[in-house]
Amino acid sequence: MSQKNKYILSIIFVFILVGASIYGLMAKGLGLGLDLKGGLSVVLTAKETSKTRVNERTMKQALFIMRNRVDKLGVSEPSIERHGKKNIIVQLPGIKDPKKALDIIGQTALLEFAIVKDEHNSKSVAELNKMLEKGEKPLGKALMRGDAISNASGGFAQSQQNSLGNQYEVTMNFTSKGAQAFGDITSKNVNKSLAIILDNKIMTAPNIQTAITDGNAVIEGMESLEEAKRVALVLQTGQLPFELEVSQQQQVGPTLGQDSLDAALMAAIIGFALVALYMIGYYRVLGLIAWLSLGAFASLLFGAMVLLDILLGAAGVAGISLSLPSIAGVILLIGIAADSSIIIFERIKEEVRSGKSLRSAFDAGFSHGFRTFLDADLVTFLTAAVLFYFGIGLVKGFALTLMVGIFIDIFVSLVFKRSILKLIAVNNWIKNPALIGLKGLKGAGSE
Repeated sequence: MSQKNKYILSIIFVFILVGASIYGLMAKGLGLGLDLKGGLSVVLTAKETSKTRVNERTMKQALFIMRNRVDKLGVSEPSIERHGKKNIIVQLPGIKDPKKALDIIGQTALLEFAIVKDEHNSKSVAELNKMLEKGEKPLGKALMRGDAISNASGGFAQSQQNSLGNQYEVTMNFTSKGAQAFGDITSKNVNKSLAIILDNKIMTAPNIQTAITDGNAVIEGMESLEEAKRVALVLQTGQLPFELEVSQQQQVGPTLGQDSLDAALMAAIIGFALVALYMIGYYRVLGLIAWLSLGAFASLLFGAMVLLDILLGAAGVAGISLSLPSIAGVILLIGIAADSSIIIFERIKEEVRSGKSLRSAFDAGFSHGFRTFLDADLVTFLTAAVLFYFGIGLVKGFALTLMVGIFIDIFVSLVFKRSILKLIAVNNWIKNPALIGLKGLKGAGSE
């Protein structure tokens, strides 16, 4: 195969990739990040006490439980990441009820079963809770905890109204060991009250009429169906190993996010257009090559982001979403891609000024220019890699966009831009230096 045909095939190959990228972007698209879609961003800090420790194991356990809870909320593209020793950053794009989400995610869900002491057996749940708030101890020691629960569901009471006068309750199913333990507890404490405590608050304290051996129990006292489902969800996903407190909270409205998206996209379009106009005006034919290269670069960049989003999603990792920092990365990359063209084109012009023919200048200019901008791109890539490793949330989105863009810039330069320049040189299509932005030079012809 001739060199000329190789260059043509390389150009066609890039156009095929561009077409596939545009198709993928139109078919799937990129999800919007929290700053554009709106939603909740919160920093939760683990509280260490004499009974709970914050370490590598408990932090991993907390992250696992919180991710399970978020999955059950049905939030698309959530982000739950550890930051530092005790902080967990939760970002939930598009969440409609931030308070409900925060209650579910951050609730400790410490479930305990304890017998009410005989002298307090006749007291109501409200009276028992007041005693707990005062530091009194109306209950015996905890006989069972939430790890004995295999499943929980919230719904309407099986009877029209349960013993507390509420229509909603949480039904719990025990594990085999839990069912046996619950059966032993109820058989030994007939005619006593069994308190079911959630996060140090007594939810219900029914009187044990007979031993319960079917492996089920009910939490009454739910004020709404929503509360019953929330309690069931946190019981299903398990108890957090420590309490969490909100250190920082930010809510972004969808209207503000849409305005930010419109402004960012307009900035990207204007930036692309201005760079293209400048390149064409200053470098003439070479500017047209730069414009085509920028178009290919932008298409491949978004196509690569869509592909990464699909691959990360298939691997069970949070995918890529379009955020303000990632758009900022795209705008920066337009400048980097244009800069790589400028370095190559200026080297070509220097070679022509030194007396070389346009054909020789294209070869030498690309070789020398490519090495120069490759060094610059690698330095930028390493900087972005450091940002990605140490950064969190939106900073990682910016860094990842930058790293992907650097690879694509190198690819477009080697496969697309180089092939067009070589094709022009081989065919000797440019004979007048003015067509590459050089005026007043004569005698730069073919060799």
